[in-house]
Amino acid sequence: MASRCYRELNTKVRAFEQSIFDRLLTPSRFLARTGSSTNESLVSVTSTSGTGNSHYTIDRVNQLAKAASTHSKSKINGEEGIDPNTSFKDLNLDSMSWAKGQVKRDLLERGEDGVYRLGLEGESIGESPVVRVNGREYEVVSDMDNLDEGKVFIENGELTFALDEVSENARVEVEYVDPSGEGNYTKASMSTFDANGEQQTHTMFITESDSLRSVMNNFNNSPIGVTMFYDEFSNRVSVSRTETGVFNQQEGSDEIIFNTLNLPSNNEGEDVSNGEQSFNFFNSVLNLESGQHGAQNAKFEINGLETERQSNTFTIGNLTMTLRGQFDEPISVSSSVDTENIVKNITEFVEEYNALIEEMNGLVNERQNRDYPPLTSEQRSEMSDHEIELWEEKAQSGLMSRDRELQSFLTNMRMTLYQSVDQDQSNIRHLGDLGITTSTDYLDNGKLVIDEAKLQAAVENDPEGAYHFFAGSGENQGIARQLRQDVNNGIDAISRKAGGSNGRHQNHQFAIGRELNQLDSRIENFERRLAQKEQRYWRQFTAMEQAIARSNSQGDMLYNFMFGNGNF
Repeated sequence: MASRCYRELNTKVRAFEQSIFDRLLTPSRFLARTGSSTNESLVSVTSTSGTGNSHYTIDRVNQLAKAASTHSKSKINGEEGIDPNTSFKDLNLDSMSWAKGQVKRDLLERGEDGVYRLGLEGESIGESPVVRVNGREYEVVSDMDNLDEGKVFIENGELTFALDEVSENARVEVEYVDPSGEGNYTKASMSTFDANGEQQTHTMFITESDSLRSVMNNFNNSPIGVTMFYDEFSNRVSVSRTETGVFNQQEGSDEIIFNTLNLPSNNEGEDVSNGEQSFNFFNSVLNLESGQHGAQNAKFEINGLETERQSNTFTIGNLTMTLRGQFDEPISVSSSVDTENIVKNITEFVEEYNALIEEMNGLVNERQNRDYPPLTSEQRSEMSDHEIELWEEKAQSGLMSRDRELQSFLTNMRMTLYQSVDQDQSNIRHLGDLGITTSTDYLDNGKLVIDEAKLQAAVENDPEGAYHFFAGSGENQGIARQLRQDVNNGIDAISRKAGGSNGRHQNHQFAIGRELNQLDSRIENFERRLAQKEQRYWRQFTAMEQAIARSNSQGDMLYNFMFGNGNF
């Protein structure tokens, strides 16, 4: 029972220790920043973590960033249109070009020798395969001399990458064509550019069972960052970048490129090796053309500097700004420490500290009620659950009365809060400088009280000083850091007595557990001695019974001898 009470207290103490860390020692929470804008409808602001206040003036915004897009120049399949969910085989479009062969997809595993191999089993690769590593498409080169980053060389089913480019746990996928297999296929390829201006390509093998819907889903889920959709009203397809801005660093060049590919020719039953045909699925079937329509960066002037960004949302210093419209009247944006948040954290810490010491003081000063000893099994069987609960509540009273570890724990915390912290750059050296003092009411047993006006003023005047007063490290440790050490020492002291944490879960590892073991040992000794006495008494009783039996037998013999025949 006592062990459970100590452990319940330790759980609350540990929660307080975590609260100290969260509220007072974590700079991103204590010194959380807030951003403001003089016109939130045109420029919204959020503040990131960092030190120092920031202030900027956005003089004007000439244009907002927009994403590149393009769409079909004419209706797909003429006036007849197209059902995006119907397979290409059933659509039988004249604009499609097919090649013979079976498309296969393999997820490769790295061999013990570090080589990725295709399990061809006598098959040949009739069409340049598509190789992806962690979703990124690699260019297949025909000569080892051309091997470089983002490229792969394939020979006899073995894939060779640039040195150390592919990690051991990489996901390597290969799509290729078995020209001897049954079926028809074609290919579609699209390219965009990443933030560094590097071209990124996604290629899809399209089979007769695919539909326009499956093609669009495939490219929408690719890493090249596009969104495709089919509009039934206009019978056209739209393609746009998922990110705004200009990424192709060659001025005036296309942002979305639809690639023309070579396919083996199947005309008039020719062997697939007898010729090639050029085909661009997006041009020929969807009437799409490469382009850069709409692609533009955000252009603006900030603090007199003309600049631009690919996105309307960007970060300068510790401010993240989002441009929402064009304007030519200056808008001010700024970042500052959220002092209301600091006051809230300090206030909640004081409240939690007061609640903890109130409970601990109550426990160490509580009188033990000796009229309610622990219940026996027989007593429990005769009582209701509610009666047992009330009894045990009274029986637990005073179990921690005058506990030296708890009293020492309370004293150490109080002494720490009286300490000063020397700061070269701040006048906040005592809790009193923040408007926090000890209650003058002796019944409060050391509770803290807050002068809210003084706390607010001190925090607004020196938020960094307030943080370092609590969280400072090194030679002049902050109050919260010292207090956290006191709390950890208290947790350890309670664990040594009652177990349940800090690796002390077996009875022999903590004081109360050892006392329980000693009691168990004494009970075993008493039971053993009782059994010995019981055996001794049984032996004596048995001997007495035997003696009485012998005496009776002898008496019977004597009686029979004397009177058995009616005479001597």
